[in-house]
Amino acid sequence: MRLATLGCKVNQADSDELARELIRRGYRIAAPGEAPAACVINTCTVTHVADAKARKLIRRLARDHPGAAVIVTGCGAKAAADIPGVSRVVANSAKHGLPEVVSDLLSAKERLSLRRSYATEESPIGGALQVGDSSLTLGMTVATAPRPSRPGSMRAFVKAQDGCDHRCSYCIVPDARGAMRSRPVDEVLTEMRALAAAGAREVVICGIRLGAYGEEPAGRALAQLLRAAREVPLARLRLSSVEPWDVGAGLIEELADHPTLCPHLHLPLQSGDDDLLRAMGRPYVFADYRSLVERLRGLMPDIAVSTDLMVGFPGESEAAFDHTCRAVADIGFARAHVFRYSRRPGTRAAAMSAQVAAPVKAARAARLAQVAGEAARRYAQRFVGRPVPVLFEECAGGLCSGLSDTYLPVRAPGETSLVGAVAGVAVLRVESNGIAGRVVERSAIANPR
Repeated sequence: MRLATLGCKVNQADSDELARELIRRGYRIAAPGEAPAACVINTCTVTHVADAKARKLIRRLARDHPGAAVIVTGCGAKAAADIPGVSRVVANSAKHGLPEVVSDLLSAKERLSLRRSYATEESPIGGALQVGDSSLTLGMTVATAPRPSRPGSMRAFVKAQDGCDHRCSYCIVPDARGAMRSRPVDEVLTEMRALAAAGAREVVICGIRLGAYGEEPAGRALAQLLRAAREVPLARLRLSSVEPWDVGAGLIEELADHPTLCPHLHLPLQSGDDDLLRAMGRPYVFADYRSLVERLRGLMPDIAVSTDLMVGFPGESEAAFDHTCRAVADIGFARAHVFRYSRRPGTRAAAMSAQVAAPVKAARAARLAQVAGEAARRYAQRFVGRPVPVLFEECAGGLCSGLSDTYLPVRAPGETSLVGAVAGVAVLRVESNGIAGRVVERSAIANPR
């Protein structure tokens, strides 16, 4: 079977959970080039671009594998029901039943061939896992013994929370994912321990509205989960996206004090204009956001703050857009995902007047991406001449690559024995997509917090 995943880290976690369950049930991993008996596409619907990518991928897989069962799930599953060749559409709320769906659609005499590929807007580093005499292409380690020979095999995703009750005016995710719900702490820790025992070196804790884990205010329950996770034998923990209004004092203190939690926080800003933030339904103004970043940097001067930025929201004037550009330069983000507002039927913003023309959105997205890129280069430049801890995930041709604790891609000369190690790298220069240096020691070097 082939499993293709589009979208966010929560979707990645869902797909990896499916992969682990299929392996547990004894399904065989396909060899490269082997025709799949079934294809599962885990879709995203956050923008019309994501919908288009999903539909294109579904059509291609149905065309390339006419004998395979084609199963569509995820946030954009409804939009795929009319595509020729689709065998079954499984709603997000029923995703836990996918193993049974796969079994129903395949012959009882067949051993399932499972092959997973990744295609996400975030372009995650991929990875490989060996099981028996064949291989599974993954974006993370699953809970079996990994042989880290490709990127990403040291990183695992654990979903702690799902759903959102906030309803920003542009967002369709609450309809696709449902109400907020959290997994018990013990259940999350059990999964993390299993992944650590299987060889994962880093676990990313993720959720749709992760800061509302446990549905307690200001991230209190998330901070409690992180404190409990200190006992899990991992080199690193990392958080996925957290909404700014969910970051309270307890979470900030835990982030600053935790021995293995990476100094990296993804805080979606969306806009630097207060009027647009209000229209978006975001419960803060830019001054609140800037104050939060200042509090974080007061405790962790080198913390990587990454973000999401939207251009072309209804009513966005040139002045409002300029406010966002100035905000990006002011904050100095380590990384920013710039995307164009997408009209989602059923959202409040879809009915708003003053919709921004597509060419204007495209021009603004290009300009803002340039501003964000300059900010990211300035952030990376601060590490030149300093050692940073890097979890190495791939080595080929005498060159190894991995991620720093601040989520910067790093390259350095080295041998395959570095794969899976957290090593100190003296940074020599900033490159187009990250930093480069040389390995100075094989134990982690902590950045000043």
